[in-house]
Amino acid sequence: MDERSRHGGWLARAVLVLGCACLVAWGGKQPKPEEQLPELLQWLPGHYDNTVQYQADIRQGIDPPHDARAIDIVPIDAPMIGEHVFYLQESVADDPRRVTAQRIIVFGVVKKDIVQTEWSLTEPRRWRDGQRNPELFKSLMVEDVRSTKGCSLRWKRAEGKFVGVDDPKSCHGASGGTGLAHVELRAELGPEEYATAELAYDNSGHLVRGRRDEPFYRYRKQPRDPGEADPGGSGD
Repeated sequence: MDERSRHGGWLARAVLVLGCACLVAWGGKQPKPEEQLPELLQWLPGHYDNTVQYQADIRQGIDPPHDARAIDIVPIDAPMIGEHVFYLQESVADDPRRVTAQRIIVFGVVKKDIVQTEWSLTEPRRWRDGQRNPELFKSLMVEDVRSTKGCSLRWKRAEGKFVGVDDPKSCHGASGGTGLAHVELRAELGPEEYATAELAYDNSGHLVRGRRDEPFYRYRKQPRDPGEADPGGSGD
């Protein structure tokens, strides 16, 4: 092969490699947060429980096992709070009457991030079992909620899921003793799974709340309770 042929072959291969690289770069371009948000909002609503995780802990002799919990998340129309708003209610997995948490979740795009903020309810009993009647929240006013300042989650699209983290330096909570704890919040969301973790550290860096072995409560989406409203029927 003469010098011209070798040069031509090298040039052709170089062009091919460069073209493939450009296609990969263009094809793999990360969508903007406002383009990703609709998918997150579609995945989130539903009825979940972590029964599989709890049963696995029991089989493996993990002591204590993760608490067996169920959560319901529904979109709500609460224009005084925000545009993309959800109600979350947590209960004991085998006894929905034992409600353990209620909160309002709001999503929006801030600069280059999908941001989740949480609000506690000033009168939780008033909104209890609101997942069965989302219309109830149309009357929700600013004075009905309290913001959890400094504990926003920032969500990013990852491989087949969304991943959310907070800034522990700005998120604080009671340490169980004197002073405040730095709270690390993490979450993962896929089409059929939702996982949350909360770890709190005192000023010395000692864990005062949460689990070291497996910090996540891993929930799987379950068939909807017939008595509940369709989670896709309202909200954003």
